[in-house]
Amino acid sequence: VGARLKAYEEQVGALEAKRVDAFGQLTGLIESMKAGQEEVRREAQRLGNSLTNAPKARGRWGERALQNVLEQCGLAEHTDFHLEHSMDTEEGRLRPDAIVRVPGQKRLVIDAKVSLTHYQAAFEAEEADKPLHLDRHAKAMKNHVQTLGSKSYQSQFDDAPDYVVMFVPGEHFVAAALEADPDLWDFAFRNKVLLATPTNLVAIARTVAQVWRQDTIAREAIEIGKAGAELYDRLAVAAEHLKRVGGGLETAVSNYNKFVGSFERNVLTSGRRLADKGIEIGKREIEPVPLVESAPRYTALDSPDAEEPREAAE
Repeated sequence: VGARLKAYEEQVGALEAKRVDAFGQLTGLIESMKAGQEEVRREAQRLGNSLTNAPKARGRWGERALQNVLEQCGLAEHTDFHLEHSMDTEEGRLRPDAIVRVPGQKRLVIDAKVSLTHYQAAFEAEEADKPLHLDRHAKAMKNHVQTLGSKSYQSQFDDAPDYVVMFVPGEHFVAAALEADPDLWDFAFRNKVLLATPTNLVAIARTVAQVWRQDTIAREAIEIGKAGAELYDRLAVAAEHLKRVGGGLETAVSNYNKFVGSFERNVLTSGRRLADKGIEIGKREIEPVPLVESAPRYTALDSPDAEEPREAAE
């Protein structure tokens, strides 16, 4: 019994040692995860604070989101659109975030606006205070609309539509503002501003890219038509040259046959009379000169029997 109890005691001690070691490892992993999550929380808070309290950071974020949407839709910077294009006006220097070129020498002006201060405060506030912050968020976005409408970017271009696109890089930002102020959309239209989220801007940009492709195809079709007309004219000129060559060959054959006939009548007959008189004329005899009976072949269109082009060609 004592030996058995001692063996049990040793087994229990070994299990306890393993349990303590495993618990220590688990505690270390938990502490590591806790430190990692705390670091992520601090980074997220730092990012949120930078976007909330730093207007330049928010502006750069909105411009980058705008550029990504345009490029993902197949538009190329410096070719199909320009970023931060400055222009001098009577009211001072204006700089829209993007100007998109549209076929037909048209331009579409886009400006990115990000409003996060009151939107973030709404989700950090108590349930009872959320409507107040969302209402402030809607008012801030309405102020952006009014400011953008007063700048009247589109009036600086004769070939731009009578509105400017206000890009908001987040569906939820616009949805929260519209929920607090349903009149925001109509207010923007009255100020000649078109609210555009990433989804709306993707549709606009894809339409512009497709129109560019159709415009390229149309230009190429015009070039192909011009090349075909030029080729047809050159073929017509070549056909005229060939026709003149054929006419010259026909004239040459006719003159040759006339010469052969005259040579046969006036020269060969005299030579044969000499042979008939018994004059030594040498070893070679004068062979008859054959006529050329082939004539230039006309095409079906130039043949007198143009109604039956196959028989004429044959």
